[in-house]
This record gives sequence, C-alpha cells and structure tokens, in this order.
Amino acid sequence: MNRTVFVAVLVCALSGCIVHAAVGEFIEVEIEIFRPWGFLDWGSWETLDARFVTSRIAPLSDEDAAGLADLLSFCDGGTIGAEREACSLVAGLEHASEQSYAFNAKLGRDYRVVLRNLTDATLGVVLSVDGLNSNGNQPVSGDASDRKWVLLPRQTARIAGWQVSADEALQFRFATPSKTHSPLTAEHGGIVVYVYLPDPLGIEHVKGTEAGAIIGQPTVRIPFASATLEPAETMAFDYSSDSIRLGILCTETDGPGIRIVGVIEGTIADVKGLRVGDVITYADARPIESCQDLGDLLAAKSPGDRIVVKVHRAERVFLLTLELGG
Repeated sequence: MNRTVFVAVLVCALSGCIVHAAVGEFIEVEIEIFRPWGFLDWGSWETLDARFVTSRIAPLSDEDAAGLADLLSFCDGGTIGAEREACSLVAGLEHASEQSYAFNAKLGRDYRVVLRNLTDATLGVVLSVDGLNSNGNQPVSGDASDRKWVLLPRQTARIAGWQVSADEALQFRFATPSKTHSPLTAEHGGIVVYVYLPDPLGIEHVKGTEAGAIIGQPTVRIPFASATLEPAETMAFDYSSDSIRLGILCTETDGPGIRIVGVIEGTIADVKGLRVGDVITYADARPIESCQDLGDLLAAKSPGDRIVVKVHRAERVFLLTLELGG
C-alpha cells in the first residue's frame, strides 16, 4: 500500500473520520436521503455523513490467483479496446480490499445509493441491502454467482429501490425492523457493495449473464463475466445503532414522570410524533420516575420489541406504542 494512503487510513482508524463519499480503488459510494419540502412531493437529495470504521486488505484466494495468472497470459498476447482496459485492471489486482463505515439512518426517509465507477473499464457491482440483492431480490451469497448491476466506464448510477421482478420495484426506505423489506433478520441494518472486475476473455465470448445495466430505462441483460470468484473490493455501511434508543432527550420533573426536552430527527420518537414538553409517566405499565428508569427498561429490550408509553401533553393524556430500532 502507498505510504501516504496507509497514514491516512491509520489516522482515520484512530480518529473516526467523517466522509461524504466512501472512496475505494474501483468505486465510490454515497448514501443519500430525500428531504421533502413544500408541496407536490417536492424535495431534494442530501448525502448522509458516514464514519470510517475499518479497512482491511486480504490476499486473493488460491483459486482466484491461479485464474488471474491464466488471464494475464492472455493479456500478454496483445489486446485492444475494452479488452485492454480489463487487462489493465486485472494486472494490478494483487489483493481484495474491505472497508466498513457507519452512519445514522433516518427512519421513514426514502434513500438511494450512489455508485461511481472510477475506472475506464466495465465493472460488475452487487448492492446488498439487509442481506438481499437489490437486483433480483434474492439473498446475497457474496461471490461471483450473485446477480450484478453493470456500471459502464466512469458511469455514475443512483439506485433507489429493489428490483423485485422484471416489472416491479420498491423504493428504499429506512424502517424499523418489522417494516423492513428483507426477511433476513440477522442482516438488518447493513448496506454492502461488492465490486467485480471484468474477465478480458468474457468481454467478447460470454453471452447474457442476468446482469442488469443501469441505463435509465427498464433493465436489460448484457454480457458480464467476473475475473474472480470473490469480490475485488467490498464496502460495507452499518446503519444500525449500537444501543436501543427512543430518540429523546429527557429531564426529571418536580412530579411524576420525565419531560422530553429534545427529539432526535429520524428516530422512532420523531416518526411517532413525540414532542418537546411531553411528559412520560409509564412505560410497559411501569412507573417512570427518572431518565435512568427509562434507560434501564430499554437496556433489557431488543430491536423490534415494542413498548407502550403513557404520554401527558397539555390537556391530553394518551398511550403510544413505539417499536424499538437498533
């Protein structure tokens, strides 16, 4: 690894760098949310800040290393056009890299994943959301058998939803565990991008491989064959939080209950309409006399659990059911 890059990664690992775009060797990734304003569903897309967590370099598998050696012997024989660009990528591939990031999701918000091909060759990209492949809606295996989106050289693509069938798609939306589209409970809270380099031999000789090209029109099948069985680059984004939380800031009152003094945007408290000034006196039929009481209750819960809180607001008292997210 280049010395300058190594120092930058080390500093980020120690200080937790905040980035707008996660930049790898082959691809750049951003997560954007839609912020509505005005009427007629107008709004704008904004990039979420992500916190760098780890970076890891792993040697290629023996099978992939042997396969690349065979491809390089073909490349040495002279290539032209797209084959030359594919050969240049393959020739420089000596390891697989993995980067991981974390960010705070905004419950109820639509979002999309922005992918930028940083190379002059065609790339195969698998976008996994909560363990499901956004192209085809099947569990992701994490190898070249997964159905891929195809990014043309230097192309920027914005993927905003699941393609669940040839003529049906669903918008990506940050949701509580029970509302997520994916049934893979253990995978909830993760977005992963797997990058595959093109096989120079496959450019002219492989027929359709179920790979969808992102062209701003209905998906088409075009040729793409991966040079390796495992991804050359992996970029993972964890959007689950480390602890159960409602998304409120509270303080004790002179009487029973706790008073809300802040509501964090995008949390279940915000989505369900809790407000600054509301007083919570009971949670799951247990009296809440302090913020610590509420914290102790939440510590015994898991993502997806529900609690019922008693809320006092002005002249109104009501019960509210809240589903806890991770």
